[in-house]
Amino acid sequence: MYNDAIVIKAIKDELKYLGYNPKYYRTKYLIDVIYILFKSNDEYYDDNLKKTVYPIIAKKYKRSVLNIKCNIINATDIMVYECEEKKLIQYLGYYEYVKPGPKKIIEAILNKLRKNFPKNSF
Repeated sequence: MYNDAIVIKAIKDELKYLGYNPKYYRTKYLIDVIYILFKSNDEYYDDNLKKTVYPIIAKKYKRSVLNIKCNIINATDIMVYECEEKKLIQYLGYYEYVKPGPKKIIEAILNKLRKNFPKNSF
């Protein structure tokens, strides 16, 4: 049986591995997005995070949806700049380097979480 703290730590570990800075608020937004999507069993994930998940995060942090979206994009851009291409290719399962956006990172982390924490474990 897994609890929320274990899942959140796993998300933080994955993001840290990729090079996201856990001290930045923009990384905290991304942690919350991934956690909401993981716990929702894809209820919110219809490929439009701006309409489904970002408003939840915006309300929590008293920010605009656009602010949340821009901060997550910015965090991902910084991570891509600092992370080795080879590491990203391997992590994302690509054959050649393509700059990933936040959705690709979110999907990759969700896939890893689902392998480590099956739905019937909660």
